[in-house]
Amino acid sequence: MNYTCILKSGSRRETWTGEIILLGVGSGWYEAEINGRGTYFHILAGRHKYGNYLCIPNHDVGCELSDFSDIFWNEERIGSLMRKVDAVTVATGLAHLPAMAAGQLKG
Repeated sequence: MNYTCILKSGSRRETWTGEIILLGVGSGWYEAEINGRGTYFHILAGRHKYGNYLCIPNHDVGCELSDFSDIFWNEERIGSLMRKVDAVTVATGLAHLPAMAAGQLKG
């Protein structure tokens, strides 16, 4: 699935297309591929006892997350670990995971 990424910096606004492919889903976890601006991310995300988490093994990144729909907070958190444009791509893609998984389960 394709989605629009938006990076705002002051009055400047940049947009590009991200792509997310759901690889697997289980009770409380997701595995997916996210692509944007020429960068590939293999993500593992889910829920643990105290909140949500994100792991991106191919970038040596892991962190806690807010709700997947909270793009702003997740973008800030992920952005402390990788380039801002990559954080926007990943955080925006994460917001689509629950709906994609629900659609797959209904299928």
